[in-house]
Amino acid sequence: MRTELDPAHIVRVMDCSPETLAAILQQFEISTTFEHFVHREAELDAIWSLTDFLLRFGTDSGARAAIAELHRAVHRAHDLLGRQRITEAMESLRPFASV
Repeated sequence: MRTELDPAHIVRVMDCSPETLAAILQQFEISTTFEHFVHREAELDAIWSLTDFLLRFGTDSGARAAIAELHRAVHRAHDLLGRQRITEAMESLRPFASV
């Protein structure tokens, strides 16, 4: 994980792991401009796409409920971010991020 944060940095989303979500949340915490939040929306879009793919084509039925819950939370966070409700968007994601 990066030690020096930069809100203009876009988190590389390769999975929907707790570590990836924690990295996105760290970026949320230091974001202040419209451009920063556009980056955060792009990161959420990537997570949403990954969870959508896993729900459509994944085979692990045991993880399906957790993935569906994350999928809904990311969708909610994206909508909240679009309405400039940043704190609520972050709270939607916190249960899925590693500390």
